[in-house]
Amino acid sequence: MTYYQCVEILSSAFGAIGTTILFINSYSVQPLEGASFNSPAIEEYNRLIKNKNINRLKFQRVGFGLMCVSFILQAVSVFL
Repeated sequence: MTYYQCVEILSSAFGAIGTTILFINSYSVQPLEGASFNSPAIEEYNRLIKNKNINRLKFQRVGFGLMCVSFILQAVSVFL
């Protein structure tokens, strides 16, 4: 197996994993509930939504980063 083939396999793996992560976390962030009528229950629910939104954004960044690594590896493999 040549270096070119190894880099292409790595590129495909990073691309597939990144695409899967982006697909799973591709929903937009959830809006917060009860903008004008706050109660302790709604504030607790909004805190949970904020935590979910933060996690979703983290996974979107990770997926996009893995796809960028895939593109960089493809560019490197052209010159091998």
